[in-house]
Amino acid sequence: MCSRFTLNLSDAINLSKRLGIALGTGVPTQTRYNIAPSTGVTALRFSNAATLHWGLIPSWSHRDRPPSTLLINARSETVAQKPSFRSAWNKRQRCLIPTSGFYEWEKDGRARLPWLFARRDEQPTVFAGLWDRWTDPIDDSVIESCTVLTTTANALLGRIHDRMPVILDENDAQIWLDPDLDLRAATQLMRPFAANRMTETPLDTFVNSSRHEGPACLTPRGQTLGAQLGFDL
Repeated sequence: MCSRFTLNLSDAINLSKRLGIALGTGVPTQTRYNIAPSTGVTALRFSNAATLHWGLIPSWSHRDRPPSTLLINARSETVAQKPSFRSAWNKRQRCLIPTSGFYEWEKDGRARLPWLFARRDEQPTVFAGLWDRWTDPIDDSVIESCTVLTTTANALLGRIHDRMPVILDENDAQIWLDPDLDLRAATQLMRPFAANRMTETPLDTFVNSSRHEGPACLTPRGQTLGAQLGFDL
C-alpha cells in the first residue's frame, strides 16, 4: 500500500538529469512534504515528464464515472489481468514516480502512528507506476492519471502492512521505462526492495492530516513542532 509520500525538489531534478528526462516547465516547482491521492504527482515517462492525477482513470471510463481516488495502487501480481489496469499494462504505459520517502501508519489502539520509509543511501525512492489517458467524449478534455504498483512487503514494512510500493534502482528504472521491454521482463522487476537498504523513522502525528504541508510533516516523534511551524510551543 502507498497512500502518501514526500518529494524533495532537488531529488526530482537530480533524478531526471541522471535518467536523461527533462522535467519541463512547472514539473515540479517546489518540495512537497505530504503528497496525497487525487492530487497531481510528478511522473517520468519514456520521452517526457508530466504532472499526472494520482488515481488511475482507465481510458475506457464513461463520462458519468467520476475520476477515481481508489485506483491509487495496483497489485503487481494481477495488474495484467485486472480490467482497470490491463490496457495501460499491455500498451506499455509505464512510468516512474520519484519520491524522497513514503509514509505508512502503524495502528496502536485507536491511534495511527506515522512512519517515514526511505532508502538508506538517501537516494530518491523511485516507484514503478502505470499511466493512462482519458478523453471526455463530450468536450474532448483530457486527463492523464497514474497508479503506483505494489508488491509483498519486505521484513521492515511487514510489521505494519502486508504491501509496499514497487521500488526500483536507477538501473532498473531505466529498464522499466524502455517501451520495447518485454512484459514478462517487466514483471520480473516488480519485487520487494531489500529491507536492509531502507530506513524507518517514527514521525509526529502532524503528518496524519493530508491538509498539512511543510517541513513539520517530517518532525520525528517526540520532538517539538515549534521550530518547524515557526513558533515556540
